[in-house]
Amino acid sequence: MLDDAFKQHKKATFKIVYACHMMGTTHQMVALLAAFWVLTLSPVSLEPILAVIAIFAVMIGALTPDLDHPATNLLRRTIGGKVVHRLFSQFSGGHRHFTHGVIGILAIYFFLQWIIYQFFQENYHPQLVILLHAFMIGYISHPIADTLTDQGVPWLWPIPLSIKLPPGPEELRVTTGSFVEVVLLRGGLLIAFFFLASSHWNVLALLFRG
Repeated sequence: MLDDAFKQHKKATFKIVYACHMMGTTHQMVALLAAFWVLTLSPVSLEPILAVIAIFAVMIGALTPDLDHPATNLLRRTIGGKVVHRLFSQFSGGHRHFTHGVIGILAIYFFLQWIIYQFFQENYHPQLVILLHAFMIGYISHPIADTLTDQGVPWLWPIPLSIKLPPGPEELRVTTGSFVEVVLLRGGLLIAFFFLASSHWNVLALLFRG
């Protein structure tokens, strides 16, 4: 009897916590738009294969901060996802802690940069740095987008202060699968991408020109 009550409580708690999160697809849309915007500011020309891998790096980066959340798409679609979740949760201190704060973002960037320069041959460094920057664009876009949710983001972690935008009312903030997320936010992202693409289509063409 007590076990059943505990399971129901745990399931209800999980649903409440999950409802405060943005869906993985939305995060990836935000990340791709952010990457496109960065390209308009600083156009680059890459080999086609490297350009495609960079796009995937952006999309993976967009999901990485949520590896400490068991419901993230990246975990559900990966063999051994539960193990990754447990390890990442121990490392991050819990969901929306280390991985979503400025300190954590900088630490992860410099750690990955250190790996590149320590363990890879010098002739691979330029390509790997490009992929690192693509990954970090996706990564940083994640907590920026999460700032729009009910739970907010502890940008100043370990200071326990969650920053939320807009400051109110609650109905304008994103909850999982809500009208605000699926219609308003995604619709706005598609419109923004259309306007960027219509005025900077040459930037996309240059990306794959190599």
